[in-house]
Amino acid sequence: MKKKEQGPLQVEFICPGCGKHLAWALPTAQISCPQCGTWVTCKNRKRPQVEVFLPVDSEQTVLF
Repeated sequence: MKKKEQGPLQVEFICPGCGKHLAWALPTAQISCPQCGTWVTCKNRKRPQVEVFLPVDSEQTVLF
């Protein structure tokens, strides 16, 4: 059986200002919080108690 190659991983972006869960995105992303207007990056994002990383092609992040 062939192993699937691991691509870039997404992280959960949570606003450090108001705590709103914004999106799953690559660590290089910058996301503006629609609730308080704070720009959230990987450096200033609020981290969840348990850090989870998702592959870009994860079926758990597919919108339907």
